[in-house]
Amino acid sequence: MAKPFTHEQREELKARIIGLVRKNERMTISQLERATGAGWHSVRRCLVDVLACGDLYMPGKYGVFTSEQVYRVWRKAAEKATDQTLIRKLPDGEIRRYDRQQNIICGECRKSEVMLRVLA
Repeated sequence: MAKPFTHEQREELKARIIGLVRKNERMTISQLERATGAGWHSVRRCLVDVLACGDLYMPGKYGVFTSEQVYRVWRKAAEKATDQTLIRKLPDGEIRRYDRQQNIICGECRKSEVMLRVLA
């Protein structure tokens, strides 16, 4: 069984966690675990104390941030990066944003031989 941390070691671990998160602006618990060399439970227990003091911000599963503002900026940047998925490459080779008013698949179906026979 592992030896429990002393009060001084816990305070040192808390200080290291705060320093690492402030340096990197965002870290996950597993990153903190690797950087500090402490186990998951030790890091989590120290994080609970640090979060209660208000030194850091942890919005659930996204990691540990220096503040709520940093989290919001990080979240907006992630949303802007995923916005690029709206750009589609069309069959004619042109690349442009998806337009709901122009349904390319229906246009192609209407021009096919089979559909022309059905519509005739």
